[in-house]
Amino acid sequence: MQSPLCWSVGERPDAGAAAWGIRSHSPPHSDSANAIGAALGDISGDVEKVYSLSEMSYDEALADAKQTAIREAVHAGADPDTVQIMTIEDVPLAYMPGNATLIKVKAAGEIKK
Repeated sequence: MQSPLCWSVGERPDAGAAAWGIRSHSPPHSDSANAIGAALGDISGDVEKVYSLSEMSYDEALADAKQTAIREAVHAGADPDTVQIMTIEDVPLAYMPGNATLIKVKAAGEIKK
């Protein structure tokens, strides 16, 4: 019986495959696949910040986090007209005073031309 075959891309696609008894095969120019994906992908910016909700409302904190993530994406090279909020996450921090919450926001947009 022949060992399973794995198609892979990256700089060292076969690293570790032999240890699992798996044959590894890489298509031509597979070492460039990650670079192509990075070049075609969106430009993003994110923020992860603790806000005290005893000093501001949740809506104010969320608006600040969104604006910061958008600003970071534009600063990284995203076209401001295409930037959108991709993810929002908030985690109440019960162990911190001041009704603290951690807000994480990611914004992304197309590369500025």
